[in-house]
Amino acid sequence: MAEKKITKKKSSQGKRTKARKQPPKNNHTYRTAGIAVLILAVVGAAVGAALHFGNKPSSAAVQDGRQYLAQLEAVDIDATADKINQIKKKERSEALASGTVSVWSQFYDYVILGDSRAVGFSFYEFLEESRVLAEAGNTIQVVPDRLEQIALLNPHSIFLCYGINDVSIGFYPTPEIYAEEMDKTVQLLQENFPNADIYINSIFPAKDPAFEQAEKWREIPDYNVAVKAMSEEKGYHYIDNTSVYEEHNDLYDIDGIHFQREFYDYWGVNMLSEMVMEE
Repeated sequence: MAEKKITKKKSSQGKRTKARKQPPKNNHTYRTAGIAVLILAVVGAAVGAALHFGNKPSSAAVQDGRQYLAQLEAVDIDATADKINQIKKKERSEALASGTVSVWSQFYDYVILGDSRAVGFSFYEFLEESRVLAEAGNTIQVVPDRLEQIALLNPHSIFLCYGINDVSIGFYPTPEIYAEEMDKTVQLLQENFPNADIYINSIFPAKDPAFEQAEKWREIPDYNVAVKAMSEEKGYHYIDNTSVYEEHNDLYDIDGIHFQREFYDYWGVNMLSEMVMEE
């Protein structure tokens, strides 16, 4: 069997890997089309039933039908799709939180890429160590060096869990520069693993006393805004961890950077919930 060809990008000082020609995967169009087809099917079935049974609609019924069609035309398909996704997300989150569904049993055919925060997934034995490709001090610049390992695992889902070091290390002095580098990283992964879904985790903020080590960490929310905007523009999967931080930052370690064991359950739930939204 021929070996899969791995394409690596060069360092940040050299020439960057070109973006792939095909557009990024986005299921939003398919969901929107599906809702539109469903609406048309319901209307068509009602009309067909009336004709089949020989019932000639009254003028009032015709007028009501016209008004109904006008209402359908005014429906915001995108907003409807978003509402459905939010309902699915809430249902999955409640099931996971209640213990009806095991959080970690839902992770399969995956790869976690990240830094010391991501190491916790395997350190606390929530996920397989072989599928958590993370080390302390890592940034998104190490992703090209992980390509061969990822190829051996052949994952369906790839989770990017970087940021805390990227912000403080000085390679990306502005949120916009970091967002550009994240874009190139996702393109690289899409080029090498076109059948995988790639998810970008937002960066969990630091808290005191962490700022004694790096004042730059106070800007993490700004970096998240830039990456989220880029992801929406490109159609990338973005996992917003803001609510996890706001509700559970009492589960941070005393350094204000890393997390206690219990924190990972909430992070895992949020990751899975966002995955449901993209189904």
